[in-house]
Amino acid sequence: MLKENEDFIYNFINKELRFLPSCDASFPFLPFAINRPFAVYDISKMTNEQTDALYELAPTALANCLPIGHQLYFIDWFHKFILYDPRNPKNSECADEETLNPDYNSKGIAHFDGFYPNGDYYFYIEKYGYFGYLSHPWREEVWIYGEELVKEFEKIEDKIGFIKKASFRGFYIKYTLF
Repeated sequence: MLKENEDFIYNFINKELRFLPSCDASFPFLPFAINRPFAVYDISKMTNEQTDALYELAPTALANCLPIGHQLYFIDWFHKFILYDPRNPKNSECADEETLNPDYNSKGIAHFDGFYPNGDYYFYIEKYGYFGYLSHPWREEVWIYGEELVKEFEKIEDKIGFIKKASFRGFYIKYTLF
């Protein structure tokens, strides 16, 4: 079953989100082409305190959008692939059982390393792709998609040091160049 899930979500990332990985920050194409509400954040100026706040607040933002009993994928691009419920991580699936050691925020919400990209792409995606948190290490960006999750991150963006670069809601796109 995990292999079917892995095939589904990698296909979703490549075809639906049109992911173009690149290890060059000056790559001329955007890494995603998302056709639903989204926001793009610059994370290049985050402080250590803001990074700590990110790991405290982001798991709760994801869990707030997830119906009880539903699951998220955590993907460390082609390294780790975990399907789990952040409120009950004992119901997790992973090919390598050693990677099933989540961290927890103060509210008891489980998460795996990967909110701030340290050289790999990290993704948290709702099991059916309805919303997601996508990080790009070389562009120093985070892409949030799905109306509810975008709203959750707008509530905490100042606390976690995210600087909005772009947003899309319906037919309106706002993009800020630095």
